[in-house]
Amino acid sequence: MGNYRTDLILAAKDMGAAGTETFDIKFKKPISRIELTYKTTRASLTMAAPAPANIPKIELIDGSKPLHSLTGYSNQALAYYSRPGRIMDHGQHIMTQSEYDIYAIDFGRYLWDPLLAFDPTRFSNPQLKVTWDEDVADTSVTANAMEITAELFDEKLPSPIGFLSARSIWSGNFLADNSVNEVMLPEDEVIRQILMRSHYDGYEPWYQIDIAKLDEAGSGAVIFDHTDLELYYRRMKSRWPVIVIPLATHAYATASVFYIPQSDYWAGINLNPVAATAEYYITNASAKGGKVSVIGSADTNCVGEAHGFLPWSTWQFPMGNPNEPDDWYNPAGKKPRLRLTSNSAGVSGDGDVVVETVHKY
Repeated sequence: MGNYRTDLILAAKDMGAAGTETFDIKFKKPISRIELTYKTTRASLTMAAPAPANIPKIELIDGSKPLHSLTGYSNQALAYYSRPGRIMDHGQHIMTQSEYDIYAIDFGRYLWDPLLAFDPTRFSNPQLKVTWDEDVADTSVTANAMEITAELFDEKLPSPIGFLSARSIWSGNFLADNSVNEVMLPEDEVIRQILMRSHYDGYEPWYQIDIAKLDEAGSGAVIFDHTDLELYYRRMKSRWPVIVIPLATHAYATASVFYIPQSDYWAGINLNPVAATAEYYITNASAKGGKVSVIGSADTNCVGEAHGFLPWSTWQFPMGNPNEPDDWYNPAGKKPRLRLTSNSAGVSGDGDVVVETVHKY
């Protein structure tokens, strides 16, 4: 016994090719974090999509009520913003080796946050629901392994006021260039942060959405108005830590494609050959959108790192000091609306709007 313990919701298991599985949350003590790992065995030289495409949805539900509901992309993006300096991607992209990703439900501001944690006893039937499809990122995959763990309070029992709840409130395709995509935000819970994913394969996220404005339809007050999201991203480099992850891949004499979480125009990679002499170069103009196409002067394994910003084409709009719950945005009675203006590739892109709120007991 100790202050905390780690317990299994699911031991590592091949889940089959695709499906949705529901797991009862049977613990009777508060949970600080649930973590899911998903591993596939690579079977192709190149990737057809990023690894989180294999996890279309992760949900925590109580009956029909969603308490956490995100795609794999948004789930990882939220973790990159909420866990500065941490990684959610093993960084290995080599045929016959494992592609390994981590997904998280963080109920507190940090692990073992005594103020915010998930108490299963306050719900009638809490369940974790996971949807997977093993061969989206690599269309030749035939083997996978999923494991789910819970980080529990044990002897040191807190009295949390609630927990952080992250849900997608809109997803789909954007409208044509210069059109406004309007998303009404929920008013029933205090908002810690808003995320917006604007994705088009192989392009930087501001190529789909270039203006983001949050105002209150009730009062006309403007909370933020970013009239050029490329400039917003450049300014936020002074606040967002650069995302750096390890990288292990293989380069060939013909171009091979793999994906990294970083998606800004100048996202990049540094590589060193293993047990051989080789030169590498990216065949596309940049690694924008996190899409990397590499050619090597010899067929070799190579190791290094990937670096950049905007994980999985996702923007963060903080709504106050992330460590001070009293500082977060209270939308009650204000009719807040997020207005996203499409750029050149708007109609070609798709996206997701996520709110992270405090669900109080």
